[in-house]
This record gives sequence, structure tokens and C-alpha cells, in this order.
Amino acid sequence: MTNRMAYFGSMILVVCVIFLNGCAGSSKPSEFYLLRSLPASQDTGMTASETGSPSILIGPVTLPAYLDRNQIVSLAGDHKLVLNEFTRWAEPLQDNFYRVLVENLSLLLNTPQVYAFENRGSTQADFQIVVDVTRFDTAAGGDAYLTAFWSVAGKEGSVIMQRKSVFHAAVSSTGTADVVDAQNRTLTEFSREIASAIQSLHP
Repeated sequence: MTNRMAYFGSMILVVCVIFLNGCAGSSKPSEFYLLRSLPASQDTGMTASETGSPSILIGPVTLPAYLDRNQIVSLAGDHKLVLNEFTRWAEPLQDNFYRVLVENLSLLLNTPQVYAFENRGSTQADFQIVVDVTRFDTAAGGDAYLTAFWSVAGKEGSVIMQRKSVFHAAVSSTGTADVVDAQNRTLTEFSREIASAIQSLHP
């Protein structure tokens, strides 16, 4: 009797393992996406100042807490978020956003002197840019949006410019790659606006 029970117990275990392996094999693989900076070869239409390139300290840069997750977020109506378990950011979105902003400004302002706040602390620079992003997502079946409040401070730490920026870009299809591309374009336009502001302050 004991041997028979052990036999049936082993068979049940084998069936469960086969079932679980079958489920795991049929699950959809996750896809991972990144925001990308402007290509280095791109003609930005900007040149270094004759008086020298400015040094820029960027940060802090904050994103809203609802974006602090691996899944790519979209909106479905005014109050509902949609999270797709199989479409994810390849790194924390705040880190990716920050890195791309640093790279874009270095290219647009033609200067290597662009520093991330967490790496340089309160290091003196010609300008410090503080960014508070309040929206960075896509509307269901609609455009990608980026809304940010940002300021520029001079060497003495006094704020010399404050702005609110709102950008949107059309999403060409419902595919995730096109959604991320549209979000990337809003970040590119935001980078251009900041670069233009810095150029106006450092002719």
C-alpha cells in the first residue's frame, strides 16, 4: 500500500512538472526599451560660443512616482493607468531620462562640461538646471506628452530663469516601439529648448 501511494505521488509530481514547464514555455517574452540621445553626427545647428563653452550642472531631475516602475505606462482615460507586463524599460526611467538629457545638452551646446548633479554635488558651474517632470507618458490611442517645470541658476546660485514646458508628439501606431519613439521626440524637443535658453544666457 505504501509503495502504491509513493508511486501515485511520484506520478502526480511528474505531471505537475510537465504542466508547469509547458506554461513557462508558452509565456510571452518581455520586450525592453530605451530612450536614446541625439546621434553625435547630427547637425544641431548650434556652435560653441566664441567666449568658450559653458559648463552646465544638471539636476536634480525628478520624475513622478507613478513612473517609478519597470513597465511602460500609458493612460486609458483621465484617471486610469495601463501597465503592460511584457513591455518594460531596460533601466530605471529616471536614470535613462537623466542620462539622455545630459548627452543631448552636451551635443547641442557643443561642450563636454555637462555634469550630472549626483556625480558632482554642488560643483561650481556657469549654470545649474533643475528639472521637475510632472508628466511623461502617452494617452491611450493618442500622443506622447512631456510636461516639466524647470529653472536655470547662475554661478551664485540665484535663479535667473523659470519655465514650464509642455511637449507632445504623435504616435504613428499602437506598437510599443512607436510609443517610445514619440516619447523620445518629446525629450529631444525639451533638450533643444533648454539648450536655446542657455545659449541666450551665454552668447
